[in-house]
Amino acid sequence: MTGDRVTAEHIAHYRDHGFAVIENFLTAEELRGVREDLRAAVPGWVEYCDDPQAHPCPVDPGSVVGRADVTSFPFAGEHLNAFYLHPELRRFAALNAQTEDLYIEQANVLTKCRGHPRDMDQVMHCDYGNHTLAYPPDLPEYWQTAYLFYFTDVDDDHAPTAVCSWQHYPERLRVPGSFTREKRPELYEKEVKVTVPAGSVLAYSMRTFHRGTQFFADAGRIVGFLTYAPAAWKWLGIVGWSQEAIRPDFRTWIEAATPEERTLFGFPPPGHSYWTEETLEGVGARYPGMNLTPYR
Repeated sequence: MTGDRVTAEHIAHYRDHGFAVIENFLTAEELRGVREDLRAAVPGWVEYCDDPQAHPCPVDPGSVVGRADVTSFPFAGEHLNAFYLHPELRRFAALNAQTEDLYIEQANVLTKCRGHPRDMDQVMHCDYGNHTLAYPPDLPEYWQTAYLFYFTDVDDDHAPTAVCSWQHYPERLRVPGSFTREKRPELYEKEVKVTVPAGSVLAYSMRTFHRGTQFFADAGRIVGFLTYAPAAWKWLGIVGWSQEAIRPDFRTWIEAATPEERTLFGFPPPGHSYWTEETLEGVGARYPGMNLTPYR
C-alpha cells in the first residue's frame, strides 16, 4: 500500500526506525479548511499561534487545570473531522497491524504555549503506559499506530517533538518505558527534532521513544493526536468513546457518520448479532437522525 501522501519511503522508514515524518500531508486548500474548523474548536488559538505579538494568548497559562486544554473528536465543521478519518492514515495503520479491523482509540486536539503546564522538557518515553493494559510486543498484529498532527508551523523555538530511532535501542524489551537523560543519555543525543510546516504528520509506534520539548519563544502550538488499534484486542486503548456519547455534538456526528466510520469508534457493525428488533428500536430512539437501513 502506498498513496500520494504516505509513500513507500515513509513505510520503510517507519519499519526501520519506528517513526515517519510526513511533511505537508495536507494540501494548502485542506489546511485552510482544517484551520477554519480549528478557529471554532479552539477559539483564539489559530490567531495567537500565527502572530503572538498581535493577538493575546487565549488562556492564562497558569490557570490551565487537568485536561482543560484537550478538545475531543468530533469537532465543529467538516474539514477537521474528515482529516482525522483520512483513508491514507487508516490504510497505513492497517498495513502496520496487518488487519483492516481497526478502531480509533484516541482522537483529540491539544493546545499549549510558553508557560503552560505542559511546557516542559519531558523525559524520553514510550506511549504504551496509558495505551495498553499489557505490553506492546514486536508483533504487527498488536501494533497500534499513533499520529501526531501539527496544525501550526513548528521550529526549534516552538516545542518540537523529539523522537529517537529504534536503531539506538536495539534491546528486545521496552521496559522501563521511560528514561531520564542521566540514565540513557544516548537516547537524547540521537534524538531528532520534528520541525515541520503546518499540515505535517508524525507517525510513531508504541515502542518508540520520544518526548515533548520546551518553548523558547512566547508562542503557541496546536497539535492533534490520533491512534489506531487492532479491534480484536480489548486491552488496547486510551479512552472509551461511550463516555463521549452524552455530548450533543457527538450524537450529531454519530447520526451523520457512515457505518464504516461509526465502526472505527467501536459502534456495532452491520450484520453483527447485536442487531435485533429491540436494539434497532432503541438505537433509533437514541439517534433519531440516523439511517438504520444498513443495520437491518
